[in-house]
Amino acid sequence: MERALHQARLAAERGEVPIGAVIVGPDGAVLAAAGNRTEEMRDPTAHAEMLAIRAAAAALRSNDLL
Repeated sequence: MERALHQARLAAERGEVPIGAVIVGPDGAVLAAAGNRTEEMRDPTAHAEMLAIRAAAAALRSNDLL
């Protein structure tokens, strides 16, 4: 939770809505963490949750999370 809050704070510093997301694997290891970037990327889908899912899927090299 602390990592998600940290991502939310970073998002706020960038002028984004302060939302953070973290995806944790079954072993408790963090697979991905992200904060909102809709304004920065000018992409309405660049929400923290979507960015974290994409990053975790890339880290796992699979589409299991999509």
